[in-house]
Amino acid sequence: MTVSLLPRQSASPEDDLAVTILDVGHGNSAIVRDGKRCAVVDAADDTTHAELERLGCMDLEEVIVSHVDNDHIAGMNRLLLDPRWSLGRVRVNADASKDTRAWRHLQETLQLVSDDKRITGILPAYTDTGLPIRVGRAELEVCHPRSLMALSGPRTRDARFGTVTSNTMSAVIRIHLDGAAAVLLASDIDGVGLRDILDRRSQQLCADVLVFPHHGGLPGAMNPVEFARSLTSAVSPRMVIFSMGTSGRTANPRPEIIEGVRAAAPDAHIACTQLSVHCHEVGSPAPSEGHLSKAMARGRSTSRCCAGSIVITRTESGFQYTPPLPSHGEFVLALASGTETGTLPLCRAGASPIPNPSTGQSVR
Repeated sequence: MTVSLLPRQSASPEDDLAVTILDVGHGNSAIVRDGKRCAVVDAADDTTHAELERLGCMDLEEVIVSHVDNDHIAGMNRLLLDPRWSLGRVRVNADASKDTRAWRHLQETLQLVSDDKRITGILPAYTDTGLPIRVGRAELEVCHPRSLMALSGPRTRDARFGTVTSNTMSAVIRIHLDGAAAVLLASDIDGVGLRDILDRRSQQLCADVLVFPHHGGLPGAMNPVEFARSLTSAVSPRMVIFSMGTSGRTANPRPEIIEGVRAAAPDAHIACTQLSVHCHEVGSPAPSEGHLSKAMARGRSTSRCCAGSIVITRTESGFQYTPPLPSHGEFVLALASGTETGTLPLCRAGASPIPNPSTGQSVR
């Protein structure tokens, strides 16, 4: 069923103050924009480049690399090397323990654009650099890691933190739109990193949207239910997003992660960018995608989108979501009705009842 999108609150797309959580499959990428002014946090593939072109955003004032795993940086070189775009600062959460082809290539690219004076500086993505990160009316706040942890480096055993890995040091970014906390990008942070954030009582994590870390996979040594419960409680989100793909190598989000999220936020709207194998078998008839936003989405070509690419827009009345939450909820209900058993998708497990727009009855 095709569901019409809510009308825009602004005159044209270039006027929007918004964050787009892109469907890049098993990976992460977000675009923050105020009109034509943009910031990018991670780029897993060329979807980010295509969406920037579609939006007409050619001024990348800030580029942040949360950490250097391939599913966060594989599309970054194309962004930085495109000569049509003006670049500002690049902030990198570097990792000397990694020796991947993608990371070596990105290092070479950063050196090239720095030598050519195409960027105004390369900075670390730490909490205490002392400089605010602003793009128009948007602000990007680095919530983790502190320099103290970052300087200790990954693959170390530290009495203050425990075992520090690359995931422990993943940069956690909170995005504010016109002063309102809109989105927390949790990257691949693990239990050790989460404990370090929560131990700093002055650190606030609340945001309307939580992009859950590690695509809904295991959080290292910490109990996954407790990890999900603790993080979700700290953020108090209205919406939880799992940026993941149907690659066959993973089965995310894990049920115990959903259990923890639901324990902390029974009313939160859960959305996966692509269909989870827990909810829809690969090769099954493709569901309708009429609810999706117009943003580029990797899963669209194979009809594997669930929520697809999700746009959070700041309006005078608050945050607007595309696809609208009721439309995505209707899509999820249609998934359940299309199965022989009628089993609800994983995102509805333990959730508060929601109305079925077709029947007016509440379901779980």
